[in-house]
Amino acid sequence: MSSMNPWTLLGLDDDADERAIKRQYAKLLKITRPDDDPEGFQRLREAYERALSWARNRADDEDDFSTPTTTVERLSDAFAGAAPVAKQPIPGDTFIIDRAAPDRIAESIVHQTARELLEQTTAQNLQQQHQNAVTQNCDLLFQQCLLERCLEGDPSDLDLLTVAVIHLRWLTPWQSMRISADHEVQLTHMLLENESARLEQMLADDQEPAFLAALEQLAQRPWLAALERRDQFQRWAMFFLHNHKGWTAALFDRVCTLFGWDDGKGVFPEPEFIWRHLIERCEKYAYIEHLQKLINNANTDNAEGKAARMVLNPGRKVERLRLARFFGADDWIACERLCSTLKNRYPDVVAEFPNADLESWRSLQVAPMIPALWTWFGWLLFSLFFMVPDAIMSGKKLDGIGATFILLIFPLTAAVVCRLLAGIWAHVVKVLQTTDEWLSDRLLPEWLHWPASQALLLRHGTPLILVGATVSLQGPAALLCYTLLMLAWIFLSPYRHPQIYAPAREAIKTFLHFNQGKILLSVAVIAASIILVSIYPPQRHDLRIPNAGQTASAASTLDCSSDQAMELMDKECKNSLMPERCAKNTREQKISQCWRIRARLQGSLDGQHATHP
Repeated sequence: MSSMNPWTLLGLDDDADERAIKRQYAKLLKITRPDDDPEGFQRLREAYERALSWARNRADDEDDFSTPTTTVERLSDAFAGAAPVAKQPIPGDTFIIDRAAPDRIAESIVHQTARELLEQTTAQNLQQQHQNAVTQNCDLLFQQCLLERCLEGDPSDLDLLTVAVIHLRWLTPWQSMRISADHEVQLTHMLLENESARLEQMLADDQEPAFLAALEQLAQRPWLAALERRDQFQRWAMFFLHNHKGWTAALFDRVCTLFGWDDGKGVFPEPEFIWRHLIERCEKYAYIEHLQKLINNANTDNAEGKAARMVLNPGRKVERLRLARFFGADDWIACERLCSTLKNRYPDVVAEFPNADLESWRSLQVAPMIPALWTWFGWLLFSLFFMVPDAIMSGKKLDGIGATFILLIFPLTAAVVCRLLAGIWAHVVKVLQTTDEWLSDRLLPEWLHWPASQALLLRHGTPLILVGATVSLQGPAALLCYTLLMLAWIFLSPYRHPQIYAPAREAIKTFLHFNQGKILLSVAVIAASIILVSIYPPQRHDLRIPNAGQTASAASTLDCSSDQAMELMDKECKNSLMPERCAKNTREQKISQCWRIRARLQGSLDGQHATHP
């Protein structure tokens, strides 16, 4: 940049004023954006600053040319133009003597001496060479030539420039040679760029404390004491952060504290849109750090933490199923909010999480299970499939009280007892959770063990075995029914297939929501009716039918193989609900039907005799 003419880069003449420079800069700024070409924008900005500096100091530079402290750059040009030649005498002419020739010859010798000293100058012997220049009365010329050499931008001379700034106290009020404002800007930029590689390596090595310490030391350099160079340093630091990655939001906050930047108070370097880009990137970095903390902290139970693990680090499908079973409405809302933020505000953040999946979690969005409800339903099925048939087959009288106990009181009591014991057992076995998961992973099949279906050998297997042992006291039939129900639960459990049962659950939930009052009222009426019937059973009325005994007696003695019996069966068929079907009965089927009727009539006749002897 130091070797590039700012007027050429801006497309202006070298006599342009400040107003023309600002207009041209505004036009070029529209086509040179920092996002598209950061280096080009930085070159444009430096050319703009140099051109402004030249325009503002043009008059001063012209005046300085005639002063004793004139810049040695112009003095050198004057020396170069001088010719120490005396005019030869011509016969008949008057002698013309150039009285300035000896001075010019001396100055030319001093200039040549400064050049020779500079050619042998390195960063290691600069102090000695400068002392030699002072001794030979060519101090200013030596410094001017050294400045020209440093401004050429040779990377090998960066160390020489650093030593010159320290030893000769350039860019400070104590410098012995006057340096133009444009050259001060170039030197400051070169010195800062010399520190760039070291600072960039610190960021690459994730050494933010060392980076901040180096930046603080750099800010304390004497050549950055002037206000205009401190502003240039802050702009350079802002561009450095803009052009490099690897820093965190915490580092940016500390840099803002170091320079006194405050977005709320409007204190920040120009240009403003670069500052806005840094603020947006800082917010993005802070958001990434926040999400990473949520993912790494597996014990976070808040909705935001669970949403981050579900969306950004879901893992295997079985792990997502396990996590989704504990999700509530707030958790799913947090997932939706997280996906919306990533898509609309920080689309680049998703690349920082390679396992992120913003869509598959929606298929797992089902209502949570209620273990107590499913426990009650399981005991209700056990009552229907075992206790009711067992009572009927054993000849027990299943009246209203018995039915109420079997179908209502027993399932509810068993469910409450099981949930209480399961809660106590969960706290007891929590001490062995690691061992339990290790055993479950090795002894249970993959589709059943933790975390696929949340089945743990000790936590879930032990209660099931104990309950099965208790049920087996009722006999092999009870144990068989219990085993079949448990197998059905394992293979068809909603915990393993939440998406399949989701439509039915939603339909039931909607039905219960709109008919909750009617259902409760119906249950109350049925329960009250059962209780009343159990307490006050209906009285049987003795309805005597004339000649009923004789009819039953005659029917009980009927010969089912006779033609008379066949005629009676045909009449009975015509009066039945399905006459077409029974009309196709064979003679053997009619005889069998006759025997069933005789047996029923005989039983009715025996009952009447027993009631009314």
